[in-house]
Amino acid sequence: MKRLGGREVWGKTGGRWGCNAAVSATRDGSRTLVYGVNSTDAKGEGMNEVAQALMVAAYGRP
Repeated sequence: MKRLGGREVWGKTGGRWGCNAAVSATRDGSRTLVYGVNSTDAKGEGMNEVAQALMVAAYGRP
């Protein structure tokens, strides 16, 4: 669980070399997000910049 834009967001992320994916939703189901992005940093320590921008666009900033 993460708190984004004042909302509880639940989900699952995963990655392999070349792909980063996630499915997430607010607890009440009012917002959902599913994405798959090409990446070379899928196993990196930080969050993929494109994926982070998608999460912020869907839910708001932490």
